[in-house]
Amino acid sequence: MPTTILGNMSADLLIPKVKLEYLIRSAPYRYKVYQIPKRTGVGLRTIAQPAKEVKTIQYWVVENIFPKLRIHQAASAYIPGKNILHNAEVHSDKPYLLKIDFCDFFPSIKGDDFFKYSQENNDISFSEADLHRLVRILFWLPKRNNDLQLSIGAPSSPFLSNSIMFNFDSQIFNYCVENDICYTRYADDLVFSMHNMEKRGEVLAKVEEILASQAFPTLKINNRKTVFGSKAHRRIVTGLILSNDGAVSLGRGRKRRIRAQIHHMLQGKLSEEEISNLRGMLAFARDIEPGFVERMEIRYGKQLIVMM
Repeated sequence: MPTTILGNMSADLLIPKVKLEYLIRSAPYRYKVYQIPKRTGVGLRTIAQPAKEVKTIQYWVVENIFPKLRIHQAASAYIPGKNILHNAEVHSDKPYLLKIDFCDFFPSIKGDDFFKYSQENNDISFSEADLHRLVRILFWLPKRNNDLQLSIGAPSSPFLSNSIMFNFDSQIFNYCVENDICYTRYADDLVFSMHNMEKRGEVLAKVEEILASQAFPTLKINNRKTVFGSKAHRRIVTGLILSNDGAVSLGRGRKRRIRAQIHHMLQGKLSEEEISNLRGMLAFARDIEPGFVERMEIRYGKQLIVMM
């Protein structure tokens, strides 16, 4: 029997079915939209955050429906037990690197892609009515746009993007295994590492081939961000430095900023918000490069750093 969601959702959330149906129908329009500068400093990124009541039903889907969806082992983002360190460590012992980035990753994943994905996924089965409900719950409709799309800002978007990418990840991963290449994908950042320099161009061509042939989603490579790396130059994977000895590092620049912030804090020059940001940086550093934090404890006093 197909999976049904309306009755279960109504019972779990204590929302009458009639009210829930209205909420689901209107969900794609209930978003607060704003823009922030991109990390590159060039252009703006559109953030669309669902209203509180829409987030509530999205979280219900995350907890009750998403565990049935497949995620490929190559996916590293938004996965419990995985982080940017895991994503970087996989590539630390290979001398050559290829990095590929997608254009507008989340907005490129449409509601129709979820329909196609559901048809291919034998692990789940929804009635047509429930499938339409899920699409309206999970996808945003921008103004003056006819296509429902994943939003940057919805709690359900990260996991759903990984699941919809399962077929792509499988094809790329299998190709890489056959060719002694390591592959991971951290959201829209694809990283490949290898011993053979010539393989980088072959991998790029393979990715383009699979993107052109797959039924969904429709993705394009951001050619400006394609990077051919090697040990001859600094290799960066998801913001972390791969050293030539196979270690993963925070990088000199980030460590310099942390040391400077600690020094400013001791001089009383940091605001409460800046101190809070420093705590976050130290927690991040402790996960990535604990030896650096230990040196800070020796230099500035363990009690001070631990209290941070």
